[in-house]
Amino acid sequence: MLAALRASHEHLDLEVLDALTRGAESLPEVIQELQAERAATTGAPPVVSGEVVLSTCNRLEVYLDTDRFHEGVDLVVDAVARTSGLDRGVVSLCFDAAMDAPVPQHLYEVTSGLRSLVLGEAEIAGQVRQAYETARREGRTTSMLHDLFQHGFRCAKSVATHAPVGAAGRSGAAVAVDRAALELGGIEGRTALIVGTGAYARLGLAELSRRGIGRALVYSPSGRALGFAERHGADVVERAGLDAALRDADLVLAASGHGTSLFPEQFLGAGRTVVLDLALQSDLHPLVRHLKGITVLGLADLRLGREAETDPALVSAREIVAENVEAFRQQQEVRRIDPALAALRREVFDAADVEIDRLRHEVSGETADQLERSVRRILAKVMHQPAERARHLAETGFADEYVAAFHTIFGIDISAPQSRDEDADATAAGAGAPGAAARVEGSADAAGAAGAAGAAGAADMAGAAVAVSTEPAGWMRVDRTALPGTAVPGRDFPLRAPGRACPAGHDQAD
Repeated sequence: MLAALRASHEHLDLEVLDALTRGAESLPEVIQELQAERAATTGAPPVVSGEVVLSTCNRLEVYLDTDRFHEGVDLVVDAVARTSGLDRGVVSLCFDAAMDAPVPQHLYEVTSGLRSLVLGEAEIAGQVRQAYETARREGRTTSMLHDLFQHGFRCAKSVATHAPVGAAGRSGAAVAVDRAALELGGIEGRTALIVGTGAYARLGLAELSRRGIGRALVYSPSGRALGFAERHGADVVERAGLDAALRDADLVLAASGHGTSLFPEQFLGAGRTVVLDLALQSDLHPLVRHLKGITVLGLADLRLGREAETDPALVSAREIVAENVEAFRQQQEVRRIDPALAALRREVFDAADVEIDRLRHEVSGETADQLERSVRRILAKVMHQPAERARHLAETGFADEYVAAFHTIFGIDISAPQSRDEDADATAAGAGAPGAAARVEGSADAAGAAGAAGAAGAADMAGAAVAVSTEPAGWMRVDRTALPGTAVPGRDFPLRAPGRACPAGHDQAD
């Protein structure tokens, strides 16, 4: 069964997400450890046969090939609680979960940049591919997960080629530099100060260089500017020279992720300046936005407005996503009848082998070889039409009927996996919802639960989580997927304050 859990900027404040993704690089190992612990305790077989973990600045998502939906979800929640150090109840409030059709739809939208902070940006496709390749190298993928992600890569390529939207396949840094160029009336010959040496700093400086920046300065709060400057042809700014550099710069690209390091008083006398605030944990003091002559553009400022919903390219992109979701569905339906086709071929060809052996006792030499080739050629032709018919039936939703008929006619019992309708009914029953496609709100309560802990930092985070309004049907918050009779944890949980940079490296100093 295909299942997934997601926590992203669409549901959570970025600081809450930052706390949730702490230690995410070890999630696969922890999932396996938990499965081993449960097997040792209960003797039960593993419920998850494969997983792919996608962890970036703006999202933590886990894609599962699992035998049982609820147990698979519980396993991931326990694993994230262990890696992040958060209470399990907080984790369950932060994640949404889904199974079957909503999963490929969401993944393909993510991979195509349709659910990014900067619509249509290209970096996410590479991050998804890296997550999949890591899982594949470590032996954590299955045939279903392989199919899922391969369709996703094809979908992203098709969207970028035939329906470029928003950033049109470029990086978020490139879009940010576009906006800065509009504000400044051009980049050529300007002076830019880069704060930080991570991925966004590298991408931003590359874009600025391509557009003819006059002088590039680099400052690193962690003191790592020298190597970056040597690699990228920039001048190093020491801490003592930061104020002067801010006054001289026309453009400041702040992406260190070390928290507040740029204060209002440092910009006094700076004149007309555009500041690109691209870090997960902002480098800017909030009052910088209110200074005269200073224009601050953050990631939220780069989002497209509601008018983008009617963009013909976006409509086309969603149609491409839907086509790939359907292609994946059909492929999985065909895979369901593969055991039946294999059994039929085995029965037919085993009988043919017996007959060919008998013929070889009666006829020898070239004549026997020709007879064998003729028999096998005839069988291949005879088998072709039933195989094509079986695939067509599977693609159109009749896999179960085909397997039942196969058993009736040939007496071979090949049981198809549980149908999606049965899975959906089971999930709906477990969640206490009227149906698997029941729409529930996002995880805005997650940050609210954190705020109840009483920590000042967590309280600040509580007010910032936002529920998303446009969801694929079928996603529900994890704490609402509990089996009937399962105790749901309360909402007063401690949320440890975040203290690290982006897991994908976009706003790390180095």
